[in-house]
Amino acid sequence: MKNLFFIPLVFLMTFCKSSKTTVSKSSESFISSVCPENGKCTIQIHKNKSLIVKSDEFGSIYHQMADNQETSIIQYEYNRTVEEGLQDGQHREEILFEINNATANISVTDKMLQSTKMLFGRHCYCKGQAGFFKVEQGTLNFKNENGTITIALDFQITKVPQLFSKVNATIK
Repeated sequence: MKNLFFIPLVFLMTFCKSSKTTVSKSSESFISSVCPENGKCTIQIHKNKSLIVKSDEFGSIYHQMADNQETSIIQYEYNRTVEEGLQDGQHREEILFEINNATANISVTDKMLQSTKMLFGRHCYCKGQAGFFKVEQGTLNFKNENGTITIALDFQITKVPQLFSKVNATIK
């Protein structure tokens, strides 16, 4: 009788396989820019992904990631540490941009930042000051040499406050 119970369970578990992700959270990444207090900063690469920027009927920007063998997405994220039991205290900011996998060096400024589809995301309980925003002020220096990626980004968003404006990181 016990065997009859386990047969359907084993059968069901074969269908519950989690999908494989292409996110690289390298232990060899090094963030040299200052992370805002009371939080943690991380950087990751979504390899072979493309950033699709869309807007809804209200003009709010959002994005989707799609498979693309020619591009990858760099994502830098700040997550505020929140006390347990504290509602509406979460705060997350992120910067995302797309780079062609064949690119060795790129240096862009201001409106040319949109050639990388760069977005700044602010996610918090801050009415009217949350969402995604196109980055059109700043400089990005990106270098990919022998599998080591170096990023130097200095940017400004005028529509909402931001807790960080510089990203300096190396990813191996």
